[in-house]
Amino acid sequence: MTIHHPVESLKPLFLSEQFVTDKIKYLSTKSIDIDSLQKFLNSIEINKQYFRTGIQVKNPKYKKKVSDDTMIIKKLKSSLNKMTSLNYQQLCETIVNDIGNKQHLYPLLLQYIFEQSLTHHNYCNYYATLVDQLHKKFNDTTLLNNQIDTSYTSITSQKIDDGSTYSNLCSKNKQIDQLIGYSIFISELEVKQVISNRIHRSIDSIIDNMKQELQEDELYKCVVCLSNIFKVLYIDKPIDETYINHLTEIKDTVKFMKIKFKIMDILER
Repeated sequence: MTIHHPVESLKPLFLSEQFVTDKIKYLSTKSIDIDSLQKFLNSIEINKQYFRTGIQVKNPKYKKKVSDDTMIIKKLKSSLNKMTSLNYQQLCETIVNDIGNKQHLYPLLLQYIFEQSLTHHNYCNYYATLVDQLHKKFNDTTLLNNQIDTSYTSITSQKIDDGSTYSNLCSKNKQIDQLIGYSIFISELEVKQVISNRIHRSIDSIIDNMKQELQEDELYKCVVCLSNIFKVLYIDKPIDETYINHLTEIKDTVKFMKIKFKIMDILER
């Protein structure tokens, strides 16, 4: 037997004690299935062109209203490019307020933020503040960890052919730059206690890169990156002994004096 309810009666029905009780009971019995479904949905690759579904065209014949989702996404991308030390707190609050309860936009916004962090290293602290506020709002640890793993895999899985051609050098340089941005961003998230025990994997990757035959500028970028990470992670405690040993080994074998002195600065801090 099917029971039909008029639209005006749905709100009091959904707020009734019986409905709320039955809903809680149902969710408790289906918690495993719900978690499984949530993990599956979070694993689906994000459509980065989603914002174009509501884009406004100039031709009046095909003109349509710009959707709220499109405006939020475009505003987020604009705000990320405008962040400074003076306005990032206000911009973060505005973005969180604008997204409201649109949880379906959170994965896309998270992806944009991670992509920005890979190339705009100096703004990682601002981006981490935004992720911190978004995470407190949506509290989706699985989604955040998936994005971290996806970003790391996309960087480290880039194929670079052996050789010394200009193209290969550019690809290697880009990979190192992205790993630096990723590492600084992850360290900022760990300091803010948004995540934990994720930065050491990227530190190990940077150190492994430093032990390879890199150009002087590439090696210097890695050292500067480690210096920035350690300033964040070890601001009030000594550097892990394992990292000290690795850096000491590299310092003793490196032939570039600028690199050697920079490593000494890290070891003596």
